[in-house]
This record gives sequence, C-alpha cells and structure tokens, in this order.
Amino acid sequence: MKRALLGSTALVAGSLLAAPAMAADPIKLELRGYFQAFITLGHIDRDVSGTTGQSYRPETFRYEGEIWFTGSTKLDNGTTIGVRIELEGWSNGGGSTSTNDQMDEEYLFAFGDWGRVEFGGTNDASYKMVYAAPSALTGWGFQDPNMSHRGSGFSSSNNAGRAATVTPGMSAAMGQSSGDANKLSYFTPRFAGLQVGVSYTPSFSRTASVATCASNTGGGNFSNCPKNLNAYHNGLDVGVNYLNKFGDVSLALYGGYFTAGFDRGEAGVNGNANPSVNGRWKSWAGGAQVGFAGFTIGGGVGQDNNGLRGNNRTRWYAASVMYETGPWQVSAGWWGGRNDEKSVTSLTAQNRAGRDKIDMFEVGGNYALSPGIKLVGGVSYVMGSGQSKSEKADSWAVIMGTVLTF
Repeated sequence: MKRALLGSTALVAGSLLAAPAMAADPIKLELRGYFQAFITLGHIDRDVSGTTGQSYRPETFRYEGEIWFTGSTKLDNGTTIGVRIELEGWSNGGGSTSTNDQMDEEYLFAFGDWGRVEFGGTNDASYKMVYAAPSALTGWGFQDPNMSHRGSGFSSSNNAGRAATVTPGMSAAMGQSSGDANKLSYFTPRFAGLQVGVSYTPSFSRTASVATCASNTGGGNFSNCPKNLNAYHNGLDVGVNYLNKFGDVSLALYGGYFTAGFDRGEAGVNGNANPSVNGRWKSWAGGAQVGFAGFTIGGGVGQDNNGLRGNNRTRWYAASVMYETGPWQVSAGWWGGRNDEKSVTSLTAQNRAGRDKIDMFEVGGNYALSPGIKLVGGVSYVMGSGQSKSEKADSWAVIMGTVLTF
C-alpha cells in the first residue's frame, strides 16, 4: 500500500564483501505512520445479486491507520541498510476487545549510489512508482484509496467493470496483483529524470494464504509452494517513471507492466472452484501529471485480464485536476472501468454477455491545520451499469474526516 521511497537488500552483497563496510552507528529506529478517520452520510443501492436483497444503512463511521517501524544505519562505504515493519493501526476481528493486530508489510532494504533493493512482503515496483490522477480527498482518491462507499453490488463478481484486482478509483492496476506477497525488487538510480524498477514474486494466491504458500494479502515465513495449487507463480513487474521540470512546469510520466503464470490444479484446491478459466495474468498501466501555478492535471489508463483465459479484459481510465494554494488543496476527477464481459466457462468456451461499466466521480478538498493534521471533506458518486439488475448499482456519499500523519 502507500507509495514509499524506492529501495532494499541483496544485490549489494557483492559490494559489501569486496571492501570493509562497517557502520558508523548502530541501527536507529524511527517511528512514523498515519491515521484516517471519516464520517460518511449517503446512499447505497440495494444489492439484488444475492438471494437476500441486502440493503445498506446510509451513515457510517470508519477509520484506517498504520504505524511504521523503520530502522536503518549508514555504512562507511555510503550504503544505507535497514528494515521496515508496518503495523495495522486497528483491531483485526472487530470489537473493542479484539487483540488480532496484524502486520501490513515487512521488508529489508538497502540503497546507495547504485540504486535500491527491497526484500520481503511489500508492493510491486510499479505500484510505488505510479503517477496518474491526483486527488485532494485523502484516503479516498484515485491512486491509493483506503476508504470506499460501495456495497457488495460493486464487487467484481457482480460487475466486471471492476477488475478483480482493481479497486474502483485505483489507477495503479499492477499494484494489487501480487500485492504484499514476498518479493525481491530493485530500483535503478534516477538518471536524467528516468528511473526503472523491477520486482520478482516467486508465488502468490488470490485467496487467503494456505499453510505452505503465500497470498497477495501479505508476506511471511512461507516454505516452498506446492505445485498444482491453483496459485500464480514467477510474477514479474516492471515500472518506469520520468520526472523533470521545465521552467515553472513540472512533468511526471509513468508506465508499468505485470505478468505471472498460473499453476493449475484440481477444482476446489486453494478455494478455486473452476481453475480451468484461469491463465497467465497480464496487466499494464500508464499515467502522467503536469503541474503549473498550483495546478496539477493528471490521468491514467490501463488494462487487466484478471488472470483469466480468453478475451476477458477490464479496461480503466482516470482523469482529474487538483489545485493547491497555501494550506488548501481541492480536486475533481473521474475513474471509469469497462469490461466486455466475455465470460470463460471452460478452456475453449467463451460467452459474450455485454458490457459492464463502473464510473466514479469525486470532488473534495483538505485544509492543513498544522504539519501532519488535515481536515478532509468531499462528495463521492459511484455508478454501475450492465445487462442485469445485479450489475446496476449507484451510491453517493458526503465525506467528512480528519487525517493525521506522523
């Protein structure tokens, strides 16, 4: 999650052995993080996809936060080595007495003039390098949303306009493919504004982790992944961005690509009832931002085959504009997902059912009371459409909240 500074630890082994690299100081621990708390009032259409016809209450309180423990030290040869562990700032399991706190990411890193390496449970390189549609509605937005105002009628199983890996509003499609599964990443030094990042993930599953294999919801001390487990393997992610400034105009360009093979097994293994529809996972994305006189205009486009065989691709588009002056930021934008819904029922059969769409419109802003304290507010509207009632759903919300960073 959260875009971070780029870097980690393994390719540096050769250079560390080649010459003495004693650290001048022991590892020092830094404590940082964030907490986002919101009140929303609005409406979500009744879910007609199931047998219950679930309705939703209009009001809700919600929050999300993390505490980041980062320890690092700088060696005498100029290389910095460290570790980062992210603790979820909420009780996993619900209720005031829950003690099931969980880790979000945990990884080693090292960086220097040669670039940066990361090793452990963290997001792909392309996810951390994205530049696309900006948003002043912190915690919601178009790139890294923690919050949403959508019922189950907006799930990918009901409306294919939302890719299985793409949260509506998420313009970094590849970031949700291997997720936080164990991986090795390398980021080159930035040269003439250009930087390249590459990530390799041995194995990951779309479902919750099983006893001996990793899921895309987090890393961990997993042993070898069994074959024929209906899991993805050999995930390769490549990200590229270019940053520069021409007079008073700033420019950011971004591109990313992700692919992974599928190790097919029997139906029911690893929670997959119909593995015959799965195949090589492919997704790509591109984006850009231009800044001038307090304005930032940006957008993105991408495509994800959802790890399915055949021509079952979800395409998404995003565009927004943000303005910043003093302590104020305001923005307005749109995200749209499209899928022609060519369902794959077997290795050879495909059925054309029509086109599913999801559109999200968002207007918002924030005001900085002081460094690390922002008041946030706005309006979000999400609209789904398709060929059946189960694919059609609307929701809107008035959003008020506070965002703390430390």
